[in-house]
Amino acid sequence: MFNPFDASQSRDAWELLQSLRDEAPVVTIANDMRYVTRYAEARDVLRTTEKFSNASGMKAPGVVVPEEDRLLGELDPPRHTAVRRVIVTAMTPKVVHAAEPFITATARELLDALPTDACDLVTGFTVRLPNRVTVHLLGFDPADADQLARWAKELMESTFPALNRTERGEGFAAAFPEFAGYIDDRIAERTEQLRAGEARTDVLARLVTLEVDGAPLPHRQLRALVRNLITGGLTTTSQLLGNLLYALLADAALDAAVRADRALIGGAIEESLRLTPPMLFLARGCVQETEIAGCPVHRGERVIVGAACANRDERVFDDPDAFRADRDNADQHLTFGYGPHVCPGATLARVVARLGVEAYLDHFAPGSIALEPGFEFEQVPTYFEHGPRHLPVVVTAQ
Repeated sequence: MFNPFDASQSRDAWELLQSLRDEAPVVTIANDMRYVTRYAEARDVLRTTEKFSNASGMKAPGVVVPEEDRLLGELDPPRHTAVRRVIVTAMTPKVVHAAEPFITATARELLDALPTDACDLVTGFTVRLPNRVTVHLLGFDPADADQLARWAKELMESTFPALNRTERGEGFAAAFPEFAGYIDDRIAERTEQLRAGEARTDVLARLVTLEVDGAPLPHRQLRALVRNLITGGLTTTSQLLGNLLYALLADAALDAAVRADRALIGGAIEESLRLTPPMLFLARGCVQETEIAGCPVHRGERVIVGAACANRDERVFDDPDAFRADRDNADQHLTFGYGPHVCPGATLARVVARLGVEAYLDHFAPGSIALEPGFEFEQVPTYFEHGPRHLPVVVTAQ
């Protein structure tokens, strides 16, 4: 049976997902999990937090993470509501848009640094750009960006996302002591700077000073949120940018259309998020007896919201398997979630993708870049992600 937690089954399963969607709005899959296939029902589950809990998150059955170590997406109201408010306050659209000159300059620098004959756009550009933007926003030393990217990649490709442990230990601090120690040092450093009266406006300073229920965030929760920001840039934004550049490289007509009308970039971003979502599904735990579209769901059962499946629901999206940059409802996708848990980093991801694509189009003249001959799309190894592990390209004279 279909198991979305198995990387060999979870990606490029579009035909299977179509058959599940045709079968019913909710189907039983491996390990007696309930998989929500259609858009309306998926959206309802995502907004019904009193019945479907985030606490189990994307962890394997039976894995429980202490509340203070949970990422934002692993918290439930009311704690989730309060902590989410802190993140939203620290990363307002104004903060994100103020970083646009840095994002554009960094994108151009990365592209200028690529070899002029052949390169890998993933390792040279789509991974590095979001990583450097996150480091900038947090106020970290730019020289630490590559090390942070290595730690984040190691974490995301390990057993940790599913099990909350590796062979080194259980919990973030034990499984990745160097990564956790780095974040701890930056928190201590920023806290001392603020106490000394130093003016700091970076996102970390905001997180340190903002309060929840009249008190600062506990240290471990603050550490978890900072880790969330670092790994989020490596996953959602990096895969979004990689998927979109692959679409441009693989479809000459799309590339020509976007070059002719830059206004289509926004639509292309939303269509990429819909058609090839960086996050393939969202996991919930049922906490009270209920039903979904008439299908009984019992307390303790696991519910998998198939965003990748629902995003292609023909009841909502006409010709759902086609990439249409001018699709008028592409932004209704569920890739960033829906309701109280909608991703607070969505604005940043979209801005980085837009400016990254604009820099790419400026750097590479029409017809000057192509996928390496014989290229075959290889997925990133993380079971819940969709994105190219490599994008090897050949470049002609600019």
